Amino acid sequence: MTATNELPAVAVSIDDAGRRVLTHPEADTVTPGELVARATAMIPVLRERASATEEARRVLPETFDDFLRAGFFRIVQPRRFGGFEMDMETLQRVLVEIGRGCPSSAWTLGILAGHSWWAAQFPEDGQVEIYGNEGVALLPTGIFGRGGSARRVEGGYLLSGRWAYQSGVDLANWLGCGAFLEDSDPPVALSFIVPRDDGQVIDDWHVMGMKGTGSKTVTIEEAFVPDARAITLASVEAQETPGSEVHANPLYRTHLMAFISIEVTGAAVGAAQGAVDVLEEMGRTKPVRARGGGGGETATFEMSRPSFRRRLAEAKTQADSARTMLFAESARLMQVSRDQAATGEKMTREQVAEVTLHQARIIQMSVQAVKQAFIAGGTSATAQGHPMERFLRDVNVIATHQVLRLDSAAEAWGLAHYGL
Repeated sequence: MTATNELPAVAVSIDDAGRRVLTHPEADTVTPGELVARATAMIPVLRERASATEEARRVLPETFDDFLRAGFFRIVQPRRFGGFEMDMETLQRVLVEIGRGCPSSAWTLGILAGHSWWAAQFPEDGQVEIYGNEGVALLPTGIFGRGGSARRVEGGYLLSGRWAYQSGVDLANWLGCGAFLEDSDPPVALSFIVPRDDGQVIDDWHVMGMKGTGSKTVTIEEAFVPDARAITLASVEAQETPGSEVHANPLYRTHLMAFISIEVTGAAVGAAQGAVDVLEEMGRTKPVRARGGGGGETATFEMSRPSFRRRLAEAKTQADSARTMLFAESARLMQVSRDQAATGEKMTREQVAEVTLHQARIIQMSVQAVKQAFIAGGTSATAQGHPMERFLRDVNVIATHQVLRLDSAAEAWGLAHYGL
């Protein structure tokens, strides 16, 4: 991680209630629009770094430093612990811009920035420790019980297990790990936050797309986790985690599955927007190759071809529709959280499933946008390392995610809708 003296200094104070407070120097001045503008300004350099990011199979250190300095990891982090405490829509607007340059970097940012919200679900003493002195809490997570086992001991638990797909683990200072409590009947699922150094990273991320996310496997062998860094998944499902009482903002009472369903969708929409950007540029710069006896190339470019223009328009409308729906769904989730916090209601199973269903549809729209752009780009767009073929690989790998597959999301919603 970048040395903290290279980052804006976070002020530490004690409030009137005797609570420890971290205050970022931009907390009262930075706006969502400014954060989005910072992300937009990074698109050219992210595109330049995309090949190196794939080769490294992780977000590059210089990109990580850029994200730290821009404050992106603090977007949905509580203000009390050095964050900006904004909303899901702001996070997604930033991710779409980052994804236009590099979907792998956008996905990793979405995981690590989004999970600063997850840290706010833990007991107050745990949050004080997790956010530390600088308010930098970066944790990939295997939130649910699958993967690990925990044994109750005095003051906490001994945790062991194996968790795959830990996106951004090379950048992390914490790990999120789910486990089932040993000898519990019925089974009790818990989630833990443990120091990054308590885990061992297995370098097994060799995939066709989203190569730069570094989504490697982590193993832990009997690490002690105090009670302050453990919560039950029953409290998560009930939207009654210990941390939800620490912060007044309804953001921290949002249902977990609804939150994480949206958390990284911006990376797919960014890929769609990026593919349209590349195709539009190809229309202006790629010569139309002559066919027939003459050979050679004419002085016209792809934009002169009606079929090219139609495919560009099709890709653009699909990408723009996906973006519009993403931002609308992000804003709607935040409004639901505010409304339900005021009335004491909780999200129903169908409401949560509907959020996920909409995200799966947004991702499928993004896939179709990239497909249209890829076909219009012609054979030159298939060359290894071409931005278009990278967008194609990346967005299709995103669409395989278990939570975000349209068939799975549709079935889950259908079951919930009919009460089955």
